[in-house]
Amino acid sequence: MLRLPPPAGAYIQNEHSYQVGSALLWKRRAEAALDALDKAQRQLQACKRREQRLRLRLTKLQQERAREKRAQADARQTLKEHVQDFAMQLSSSMA
Repeated sequence: MLRLPPPAGAYIQNEHSYQVGSALLWKRRAEAALDALDKAQRQLQACKRREQRLRLRLTKLQQERAREKRAQADARQTLKEHVQDFAMQLSSSMA
């Protein structure tokens, strides 16, 4: 025997009154959703502020490190010049 297709719309569940819910329930759900959205937005803003503070601190640390490297290079260069001068003075005094 051939199977008959299901009647049109049979796969769509019928809405029942207990599934729809009352207006107060939907209002409470909407308020809860808005509260959750507000909380998520506050957390996002806090994260953005935290990220900005970390970026600024990282930039400061990188600038300080670059400044220290320049100072070390300058100190090495000065020391190198002093050693060369001393070596020249020593060689001229021995000659």
